[in-house]
Amino acid sequence: MIDPISAFAAVKSAHSVIMQGIKIGKDLSSMSGYISRWAVGEANLDVKAEKKGRSLLGRFSSVEAQAIEAHLRKEELRNMRNELREIFALYGSPGQWERLQAEIASVRAEKKRQLKEAERQAERRKTIIVTVTAISGLLLFIYYELKLLKII
Repeated sequence: MIDPISAFAAVKSAHSVIMQGIKIGKDLSSMSGYISRWAVGEANLDVKAEKKGRSLLGRFSSVEAQAIEAHLRKEELRNMRNELREIFALYGSPGQWERLQAEIASVRAEKKRQLKEAERQAERRKTIIVTVTAISGLLLFIYYELKLLKII
């Protein structure tokens, strides 16, 4: 998962390219890569925002600064989305904004699913490593205890 700053930068750059493309009359299909970057960036920001609330260390760090930063980021995203909607209303074909939103929603949902799956797999790997280490330590302890008691 990428950090929020990189995700936000990707969203901003995709926003500017989409804005310019619509203004000069480009078709949405020619900007699909930028639309995907927008959606993936939003998905990364969403997953990161959901994850922050669960972090124990996140509770002890500068909570107010994180909240202000997240709020400002969300506000800027909302403003960019509104600006794009206005540009589509001016320069786009009828229904183009709705089709774009449907595409963004599907890409965002898929990316969020992938990120959550990767997070789940990482957690599972960590659990397996801890379990194997604990069992190995226990077996080693038992072996040396039996050796100490001269049973083996």
